[in-house]
Amino acid sequence: MTTLSLFSDIPEASSDNLVYETFIKDTNEKKVFLGQRVLVSENGYPWVPYPVKKVCRQLLDDPLLSYELEQGLEPSSLISRTCELTVGKNSIALLENRIGGVQTLGSIGALKVGADFLYQWYNRHDPKKALCLMSSTCDKYCQIFRESGFTDVNSYRFWNSKSKRLSISDMLEDLKKSPDFSIIFLQMACCPAGMQITTKEWTEIATVMKEKKMFPFFHLQAQGLASGDVDTDAWPLRYFVQEGFELFCAQSFTTNFGLYGERVGCLLAVLKSNEELICVRSQLERLVQVKSLESPAFGSRIVATVLNNASYSKEWKDSLKSAVQRLMLIRAKTNERLKVLGSWESWEHITEQTGLFSYTGLTPARVDFLAKKTHVYLNADGSINITCLNPRNLEYVMQCIIQAVQQIPEEEVKELKSDYKFHNNEAGNINIKESKKQKF
Repeated sequence: MTTLSLFSDIPEASSDNLVYETFIKDTNEKKVFLGQRVLVSENGYPWVPYPVKKVCRQLLDDPLLSYELEQGLEPSSLISRTCELTVGKNSIALLENRIGGVQTLGSIGALKVGADFLYQWYNRHDPKKALCLMSSTCDKYCQIFRESGFTDVNSYRFWNSKSKRLSISDMLEDLKKSPDFSIIFLQMACCPAGMQITTKEWTEIATVMKEKKMFPFFHLQAQGLASGDVDTDAWPLRYFVQEGFELFCAQSFTTNFGLYGERVGCLLAVLKSNEELICVRSQLERLVQVKSLESPAFGSRIVATVLNNASYSKEWKDSLKSAVQRLMLIRAKTNERLKVLGSWESWEHITEQTGLFSYTGLTPARVDFLAKKTHVYLNADGSINITCLNPRNLEYVMQCIIQAVQQIPEEEVKELKSDYKFHNNEAGNINIKESKKQKF
């Protein structure tokens, strides 16, 4: 028998959590990690809405609770309420019974099921099936679609690193250059860039996509945590439905319900008729079952119970508003402290952004400086989870950012000083001290 393993030539896969792994190994007591994927509360633990906690206890005490997965083709209570939550109770798609879906293992499970279905059934006369994703998320989601068989995967520009703002003109230009019938991956609510597309810009996107007969695949994460209102956050999808688009939407309840370990998600489909919906949903359910991507029953029941109960639902929506108010306050304090500490760059883009995440505009070199010299860790593209900032670390992190900014070459300093108002730094060279506690 050979002593060599049958798997000796398999390379080690690269980790998606290198920054976090480095952070964990760092022994410095002042280290800070700004790349969390969950909404972090003031005490440093994942945020969970109060009605979710109540329903969880209620279900655990229910002697008749069954842990058996729901079966059958009829839409579950969760799917029914999710449809209302996304397109609105008075949507024409609901009235005509042409919206439905399947429960999935979070939004990633929804994306995988949707990608597998589209590769098999969408635009069957074109084997290439062109796909276009936002450039800032292309690496993250590209693998899901490639593993489903997509090879013609492109990206559209979304973020202008110089102005540190959304570049709708670049996005529209790239969409116009994409092949007709392309699948366009669109992110709503808590977009990774933090910048939200305006209603006017969404109408421009819809116009281009309608002209080129494109298929929208929406990704709706953390509905209600961008504006504080679930209806406002879902407006883009509702507009596309109103305009007559057929579409998919990957919905996640991970963050806005605080169910981080439950992975509750749905894949919704809006089609032209109920007859088509029945056939499509049957294929989607088959994919979910074959790939074992069913959403956990307990987490699904929590979401369904909250959405089905008027009192719990109102409490949940109120908790979203409170969470968004805190997010806005953190952004305002971040911008304020950077100005007070003497930054000559503009940080207004941070307060203009919404949701959990923010593109700070920090370059890879500055991000590297922060990690190696100040023990502050954030994603390589400069994005952070704004809720990772709290009264205990905000002052320290802001001082570290100022230090990183001061390390850029002198010629770049001159160029930036001519563009932005220079703020004198009364403190001179920054000495990092323990932050004073502030209440967010």
